[in-house]
Amino acid sequence: MIFVGTNYHPHDWPRERWPVDIQLMKESGFNLVRLGHLCWDSFEPSEGNFTFEWFDEVMDLFAEAGIKVVLDIATRPAPTWLHKKYPEIDLADRSGHRLAAVHRYMDDVGNPVFQEYAYRFADMLTKRYANAPALYALGLCNEIGSGAPSFSEDARRRYVQWLRDKYLTIEQLNHCWAAHRWSRKLNSFEDAEFPVAGAMNGAPERMLDMWRFFSDEQIDYLQGLRDLVRKNAPGIKESTNHWGEHPGYGFDYLKTNGTLFDIPGVGFYPGVNPEDRNALHGTCFSLNHRIGETNKPIWCLEFQTGSFGAYAPPKGVLRMYAYLALLFRAEAVCAWTWRSMLGGEEQYFYGLLDHDGLPGRKLDEFRQFTSELDKLSDLGLPYLPNPEIALAYSYEAFKVSENQKAYYKTPYLKQVITTYQALMADNTDCNVVNLRNIEKDYKLLLIPGHCIMDEASAQSIRQFVEQGGTVIMTAYSAKVDENNQVFSSTMPGRLSDVFGIRAGAFERPIYHTSEANEGGLQKERMNLRRESPRVRMGEKIMDTPIDYYEILEPNTAETWAVFTDLEQELPAVTANAYGQGTAIYLAVPAQADILQALLEVCYLNLGIRKGITTPDGVVARQIGDSAIYVNTTGLEQTVILTEEGRSFLSDSVVKDELVLKPYGVEVLKNLDFS
Repeated sequence: MIFVGTNYHPHDWPRERWPVDIQLMKESGFNLVRLGHLCWDSFEPSEGNFTFEWFDEVMDLFAEAGIKVVLDIATRPAPTWLHKKYPEIDLADRSGHRLAAVHRYMDDVGNPVFQEYAYRFADMLTKRYANAPALYALGLCNEIGSGAPSFSEDARRRYVQWLRDKYLTIEQLNHCWAAHRWSRKLNSFEDAEFPVAGAMNGAPERMLDMWRFFSDEQIDYLQGLRDLVRKNAPGIKESTNHWGEHPGYGFDYLKTNGTLFDIPGVGFYPGVNPEDRNALHGTCFSLNHRIGETNKPIWCLEFQTGSFGAYAPPKGVLRMYAYLALLFRAEAVCAWTWRSMLGGEEQYFYGLLDHDGLPGRKLDEFRQFTSELDKLSDLGLPYLPNPEIALAYSYEAFKVSENQKAYYKTPYLKQVITTYQALMADNTDCNVVNLRNIEKDYKLLLIPGHCIMDEASAQSIRQFVEQGGTVIMTAYSAKVDENNQVFSSTMPGRLSDVFGIRAGAFERPIYHTSEANEGGLQKERMNLRRESPRVRMGEKIMDTPIDYYEILEPNTAETWAVFTDLEQELPAVTANAYGQGTAIYLAVPAQADILQALLEVCYLNLGIRKGITTPDGVVARQIGDSAIYVNTTGLEQTVILTEEGRSFLSDSVVKDELVLKPYGVEVLKNLDFS
């Protein structure tokens, strides 16, 4: 079944309002609610003083209504009383100065005192509600990965121990950190500091290890919560809307995603402007990222309703977003939030109900969606495809490229999302994989901008190609080893023979720029001018602006495409036969048009079934002998059909062409997709 519901905060509202809200949820067709998050001190207002009785009543009311509960273990943010008693759990800034806990997520999750109290609370909560009739799942806290790390002295001591465990000897640490550079050798592990101070960052090797440390602490904390759940509430599912991709913190989710919890969870926030394609594509990618290779559906534990200062997306968009989530393997859609909050940091983050508790058009769209799901009961949802394409993602590559922006001028995430965008344009599914441990069989592996290339990842790519797979890797890839040191061997590091090339030199087209002189007059600064080249693949010329291209020297590789408009043509795409497979290298960062051209070749050569053909902005998936079409644009779109079909939603017959209204949705049965 598909779950539709909302996030509800009963501690925000008078007791007499609870049955009113729950009845309204039931009348709206909701069958799931997420409770308990962000209110630790409502359960434990002072140390050891637990007040669960009010929440017992809430759980009973939802049980009577037949609405299942996802109960979040609300350990972040910690109560004020805990911060006051133990200020060592507070965050410290990059200079080590303690920060008062005046905002959410200002807790050092790696601190032993924080963990002692958090796990004690989690133990009490899970034991009390393990057998509650309404309980369906437990959430492992809220948005782990968001917030910021702590650079306190306590955290530094934990970091020192982490380094001891990893490197064993100070000589090994100095070697892996290239500590001979800039006179930065350490005489003991105790000399190690976080490589940040003020606005400055330290050496790349140290920055990478720091982020690994913070990642491991968050994963360890989540595993501790998971273990408590499995001990106290065996058989109850676990999920969480973690934020592993958070740009300022985050963690290496794919390192353990198959075992971290039962059901992947996500906050589905494409924004109130559906025309922001980057946000839309990025949100869809986040669903795929969190599913990984688990072959499980995903729960949208928080789902866009309004935003900060934006009452709602345009009319019809919330319903459209709900169907879009279904196409990316969603099993649950939980609106954030039920009622717009009167106070706090999200008082103008608008929910399904207005501040006065009255519903508006947003709830109407959710009601329409729930009523339509009844018509789709035989469709085979949740949608769980078996993709033939894998897309590699690396938390470490993200951190490495962010730290060295002077060289990696095309952001890593931009490369990933651009690659994902090319697949979305073809309505083709993929799995997001960890190169260090690819679990399933695929025909095609996409590796955009994977700058760090450790031995395990390189060996995985090598074996994939040897055994008959095809790899497409883009520029900026395989530049540094697992210590974040640049390869002294031929690049792409550890893989130059697999790709049959040397990728050494590179060029950046530079243009005239203007700047103001001291008198305020504009003058033109003359730079060396290198025009952006175009790419020719066969008879096709692609004129996408290029600001970085690598000079490839083919050894055993063939040239599939060239850069034109230069003094001489240079390879833009190479392909090398290696073992039974093919390794393709793209000499520029991920470009949608070039990738789509390469994908067309791969679909044909590898026998990969391409998705349904639709106009730009129309997302579609075939599910058995049916298909769902979602128009994500504000324009009317027409899809050409090869056979007539019957609409699940209107029961009408559709022939020749399907006309989708702006943000419109259709579900057709018995189409011929051959």
